[in-house]
Amino acid sequence: MDAMRNRIRPVLDSLRQWRYSLKEELTEVGIRPGDYHFSETLNQDQIRDGWMPFGSCETWGGRDRHFWFRTRVVIKREWEGKEVRVTLNTGADDIWNTDNPQIMAYKDGILAGTMDMNHQDLILTEKAQERGRFELVFYAYSNSENPTNFFHLTAAVYDREIAGLYYDLKVPFEAAELLSEENLDRIEVMKFLNTAISGLDLRKPGSEEFFRSVKEVREYVKKNLPKICRSQRVTVHSIGHTHIDVAWKWPLRQTRQKAVRSFRTVLNLMEQYPEYKFMSSQPQLYEFVREEAPELFEKIREKIQEGRWEAEGGMWLEPDCNLASGESLIRHILYGKRFFEKELGAKKQEVLWLPDVFGYSAAMPQIMKKAGLSYFMTTKLGWNEYNVFPYDTFMWKGIDGSQVLTHLITTRNYLPGCSLKDMPNGSTTYNGLQNPSQIKGTWQRYQNKETSSDVLTCYGYGDGGGGPTEEMLEQSRRMEEGVAGVPRVHQTFAKDFFHILEDNMDRKCLPSWCGELYLEFHRGTYTSQAKNKKYNRACEFLMGDAEFYSVLAKVMGAKYEYPAKDLEKNWKLLLINQFHDILPGSSIKDVYEDSAVQYEEIIQSAGRIVNESQSAVLSVLEEENKKECLAVFNPLSFGRTSVAELSGEEAVMAEEYRNGSCPENISVQKTPDGSTLFLIKDAPSKGIGVYEYSSSVRAEEEPVITSLMTDERGWPVSFDTPFFHMEFDGQGEICGIRDLREDRELLKKGAVGNELLVYEDRPMEFDAWNIDAGYREKKWKFGGVTEFYLEENGPVRGCLFIRRRFMDSVLEQKICFYPHTSRIDFKTKADWNESQLLLRTSFPLDIQSSEADFEIQFGNVKRPVHKNTTWDQARFEVCAHKWMDLSEYGYGAAILNDCKYGCDIHDSVMSLTLIKSGIFPDPQADQGLHEFTYSLYPHRGDFRRGGVIREAYDLNCPLIIQRENGIKTESWSFLRIAEENIFTDTVKKAEEGDDLIIRLYEAYGMRTRVHLELPLLPDFEAAVCDLMEQTDLKTISFVPETELCRKGQTLEFEMKPYEIFSIRLTPKVCTGK
Repeated sequence: MDAMRNRIRPVLDSLRQWRYSLKEELTEVGIRPGDYHFSETLNQDQIRDGWMPFGSCETWGGRDRHFWFRTRVVIKREWEGKEVRVTLNTGADDIWNTDNPQIMAYKDGILAGTMDMNHQDLILTEKAQERGRFELVFYAYSNSENPTNFFHLTAAVYDREIAGLYYDLKVPFEAAELLSEENLDRIEVMKFLNTAISGLDLRKPGSEEFFRSVKEVREYVKKNLPKICRSQRVTVHSIGHTHIDVAWKWPLRQTRQKAVRSFRTVLNLMEQYPEYKFMSSQPQLYEFVREEAPELFEKIREKIQEGRWEAEGGMWLEPDCNLASGESLIRHILYGKRFFEKELGAKKQEVLWLPDVFGYSAAMPQIMKKAGLSYFMTTKLGWNEYNVFPYDTFMWKGIDGSQVLTHLITTRNYLPGCSLKDMPNGSTTYNGLQNPSQIKGTWQRYQNKETSSDVLTCYGYGDGGGGPTEEMLEQSRRMEEGVAGVPRVHQTFAKDFFHILEDNMDRKCLPSWCGELYLEFHRGTYTSQAKNKKYNRACEFLMGDAEFYSVLAKVMGAKYEYPAKDLEKNWKLLLINQFHDILPGSSIKDVYEDSAVQYEEIIQSAGRIVNESQSAVLSVLEEENKKECLAVFNPLSFGRTSVAELSGEEAVMAEEYRNGSCPENISVQKTPDGSTLFLIKDAPSKGIGVYEYSSSVRAEEEPVITSLMTDERGWPVSFDTPFFHMEFDGQGEICGIRDLREDRELLKKGAVGNELLVYEDRPMEFDAWNIDAGYREKKWKFGGVTEFYLEENGPVRGCLFIRRRFMDSVLEQKICFYPHTSRIDFKTKADWNESQLLLRTSFPLDIQSSEADFEIQFGNVKRPVHKNTTWDQARFEVCAHKWMDLSEYGYGAAILNDCKYGCDIHDSVMSLTLIKSGIFPDPQADQGLHEFTYSLYPHRGDFRRGGVIREAYDLNCPLIIQRENGIKTESWSFLRIAEENIFTDTVKKAEEGDDLIIRLYEAYGMRTRVHLELPLLPDFEAAVCDLMEQTDLKTISFVPETELCRKGQTLEFEMKPYEIFSIRLTPKVCTGK
């Protein structure tokens, strides 16, 4: 057998070379620097001047560099009548390197092709004419560290018949090599191929005899190879794909070009391979293409209608699914599906396609089902660090019980002689090569063989690599016809695959996975680029406020036009920045500079909308009475007592209130920086309260902090608040928190609270992405207290100020206590100037529990706080949104935050990760000023009884207060909810029509009869709708299980545990003012 193998391999190598003949190097090459704007037709005036000769030994490149090259090809006599190609060699040989050169090629001023490391050929002409001339111009992009690229061009005749024979023999040969020596299929195929190559006349390659023998052998193979290819019961469904990161090691402006180049490459290959099917999953990329290359966009639309191109994916782009809010994930689907169906003419979306995202929230199955997405595909769980995820086809069940059929792509190289249980843990790929090894490896790696004999692979180079190649398509063509030793291949759209899978799978053997799909890798993405994450949280809340106040203005009868276009523009900017390499913090510096500009654009636009809509609301309340009053806006769905602040020119001096002029239910306090704090009691839910100034004299109010004891330095040692007796040690550390309500100490004996520790953070790989399990081995205290004193104390709050220094960094905190809540806020400013160091705060608590609760989108999950199993041990850093809670029966504590996500609870120690300063891909990541707040919130009962969710909302969404004259002093609520476990997440105008959308969710895991009152709507119609805002039973994504019962201005209905519930309202009459 070795003799036959050793005879076949050299022939294959020769055939590969003989595909190209009569080569001629193109040495007269010119170069000029310059940027690029896409055009199907080259604007010669833009590149008329500035050309310089470029020799074969010269190099070009560098980070984000753009060049033009030009040359000329004259057809030689011996090329006449033949296909002529120009091949580019840049010297780069790493096919997976996303920094490799990427090129647009113009022939006689017309875009003729796109080239990259994996697509090196430009078809000059399929039938050359003697003395024909071609002027070639190439736009070339480089992102390499150094200018080390060549630009070697060669023109040659390409012979498709030789290429065909090469693949005819190569594919069965490589398939046979995967089989064991004693395998009969291997023996039979090798014998067949040995016979086949004996028919080749290799005495004089290029002769008539040689070409005749090539055709004869091809006919022989075509006729006889199928006879020894036994039918395969396993089908590997394959779809061409190019996964393009919307930003990563390049900025958004380059992504536009990557999308244009890659999609153009796909269309070029579709002209050569009629069976070629391709899918692309991100509407944002299509939108870029439409803006940059409208003609190309129209050609893509044509291919979609022809059934050659699948536009399927479910979301606007592939977002991070740990950090984005629930409403953000809904908008990804809402805008994504609308674009697919309206702009691309794609049929009903059913598949959520997220191959490269760093973990998946347990809220997602319900979001998917209620948005009409029944199927989920990923590969990333194959990257797990410790535990092999046990299933590849399964039903994924979310926190509410919703289920979606899920399939993990299992593509990887085949490992001969390796059983599934012995297979080493390692990543699977969504960038398949479509060769026999990976097709066979896809089935080998598949863990649910008893469930299905249908599996999926997607193939093609991503991130500017151009997608599938000629070689992949040639190999796929042979494997579709059937090759011994590998599963049969079938070109199948992703949605069609899921239909086949669902129809054919053995449901008795279909496993289920309940809860989050936690990725045991990339845990640092919860924290990296902290400023970006703060922007994201702030913009998510601000966009909700802008929509709600715009609705409130309309409902209250104001002359105000709902700013739908501005809101959609802002949402799409926000969604772009939730891409799974932007929001997680794993991109280059340029990306975050662009991101900051876009976030500021959102803040300016949405802030303007909030101001204008609030002014519109106030205009409706005007009356002739010119009494001074305070207007308080509360966007949350529950009434609350909370602190509001006025600063700058609007600040009211505290002296104005000494005679009792402040409204009676409001306390006031001046701050050292000149701002004024107001403690507003019972602000109305989802509405506005207006409070008239009082003329009565009020009693002096007691300050929050009492019985203060200090040491000889003036540093606080102990004091009391309405809720706590606090103690501090000589280092300024909290050494005692006694809850006066329960007469119990919160901290573990001998421990300190708010312990700020700095850890060495040098992961083995993926610096910005990862935190390794051993990071706790080396740590330092963020000590060096230089100032510690009582900064402010009044009836609204009492605050300590502490300044610490560590190496080149300074951290300042205001530790704030309140009269109305047991929440302790740590308002933090950090001037951070360190690299590869991780900053965390920890609270070792005297609370015993084996599990804790963590907020996710539209609910919460329980996670173990021990390390019994390897699955528990792998969760040494997890993601939470606004809060995490550790409770025993009757008592507990939560840590809240306004922009942090990475956290951990183990052995009763609650820790929040504050700053991670990796050096790759951004060497300056997290350098500079950080401002954030986190809170310790001790409470009675568990998180439900303790009101943790409300407190976390209050921290993230403060009341807005304004001084006004001559407006009605009443309270107005758009809605009121009687049940404390039901929260309103969104109030907005419908995407189509003038109806209103109200979105609620149940947060305690409790079946509930909900009473939703709409005080401003005396007459309305209401219907349950899905997340796409559909109510018609013919189009709605699910069958509602409850009916809305209207009683006056109140709707009653049932909600299941953790249910997301959307209502479409048609107001008939609004009360106005």
